Amino acid sequence: MADDVKEDESGSSQLPSTSPLPVTEESANTIAALVCKIPLIEQESTNVPSTDSGNRRRSSFSKLQALISSSHLLPIPAARGRNFLVGSGQQLPESVTDDLSYCFPSGRPLTIMMVTWNIGEASKLYEQNYTPTDRQTAEPKQRMLDDMSDILLPTCIDYVSDLIIICTQEVSVTKKGLDWEVLLQEVIGPKHVLFHSIHFGTLSLCIFLRRDLIWFCSEPEDDVIKFRAVGPVRTKASLAVTFNLFGTSFMVINSHFEAGEGSEGRSNRRLNFENTVNKLTIPHSFVQRTVLINKHLSTAEKTESIRRIESTTSLDSAPYTGVDMTKSCDCVLWGGDLNFRINMSHNEVVELCKEQKYDQILENDEFRTHQKSSGGLYADFKEATIEFPPTYKFDLRSTTDNYTKNRTPSYTDRILYRDKPTSLLDCTQYKSIQGVKHSDHKPVIAHFRIKLKPALHTENLSYGKFNREVYKRGCEQRERHHSLGVGLRNTKRRTANARSSVCVLQ
Repeated sequence: MADDVKEDESGSSQLPSTSPLPVTEESANTIAALVCKIPLIEQESTNVPSTDSGNRRRSSFSKLQALISSSHLLPIPAARGRNFLVGSGQQLPESVTDDLSYCFPSGRPLTIMMVTWNIGEASKLYEQNYTPTDRQTAEPKQRMLDDMSDILLPTCIDYVSDLIIICTQEVSVTKKGLDWEVLLQEVIGPKHVLFHSIHFGTLSLCIFLRRDLIWFCSEPEDDVIKFRAVGPVRTKASLAVTFNLFGTSFMVINSHFEAGEGSEGRSNRRLNFENTVNKLTIPHSFVQRTVLINKHLSTAEKTESIRRIESTTSLDSAPYTGVDMTKSCDCVLWGGDLNFRINMSHNEVVELCKEQKYDQILENDEFRTHQKSSGGLYADFKEATIEFPPTYKFDLRSTTDNYTKNRTPSYTDRILYRDKPTSLLDCTQYKSIQGVKHSDHKPVIAHFRIKLKPALHTENLSYGKFNREVYKRGCEQRERHHSLGVGLRNTKRRTANARSSVCVLQ
């Protein structure tokens, strides 16, 4: 099955990883025979003194032996042992460690890119996820792809991240979630797939994962905590997704908190934060193991509570557990328009921005102020150093990046994180994308590194599940735009008859 095949960096197909194939005496003879027949090696040996030919041949043999061993072919005894892609960190530590080492050679950490952006007034532009018919009608599409590339593939990072998380707020309710996902797939490229997504009202959370890693993930669980009980358009809420990758558990949250610069607004945001951590009903195993036991419920009450948690259809009926669910995971990434405000005047903030004295602005930041207070609600969460201007609110009528006069510029768009002591989550980049000018908010990105634990949770393994429709349409759209020269930067345009090099999973 084509899903079982993945590509390495050179584009060649490989099977999912297992323990390296041992090279026996018989296979060594075969390899030696192959070495003798490889033209490249013969060419390299040409004009080389006979005294060096033995060393050159042994070197070539070692390289080919390493190549054969690294192909990760599945030995028949291992297949008959029925232990391929099955097990846990306790049951098959060697197999899982081999898989982890294959996916992350030399102990390389998992890299994560997280984006949060309140699309706001740019929603109409990004609704136009169309394919132009010629180069003349392609300008809006080119603009869109350029902006999305700056956000998802920023030049401040050398390599595309393994895990890419996109949190958006104020997405047009008339826009189809599928179209947005296809646009993201097109920009990110065919090396990643949409692992999971959740949409609620004007909020969206999409998680893309490096293609070969989908075999080592648990089934994702998601939840929605809404903050407003009335209103036809849901604009304020928290979306959450939990999953395991190898032996490390992740929780990803996208929130849009209540606005307001006064004490009422600050109080509402604290309540939004508290409701999010205390009303989440995922991960289900943690709820069943910890929350219900702590409440000393009877057997009948426990059974009913579990049924209600797992089958709740009304978001209003989400139980208040009183337990911080974010503490159940090794790594928590929380992004969104959290609407935190600066307790200063408009002019004071603008003047400090001109001098790039952002640390002085942050001394009056709502989140930082409460975070410093002993036992504060936000104390458990961390944030990387902010070295960029406030991300809200920009005047779209201005030709330059000017803030509106009636609002104090503030850091409303944030990415917070928390990790367990053994996880060692490291934030290497924290920036705003100043070049995107279609919204009154600037996108914010954060880049992380974390070393995964060598284990595999088999009780709810996802078995390589991903959104095939989004992948297919994204690759097709990417190819069509490539043939028109849309979205290309210093790259040759593909002719209409050119053969596609896109590898599509079946």
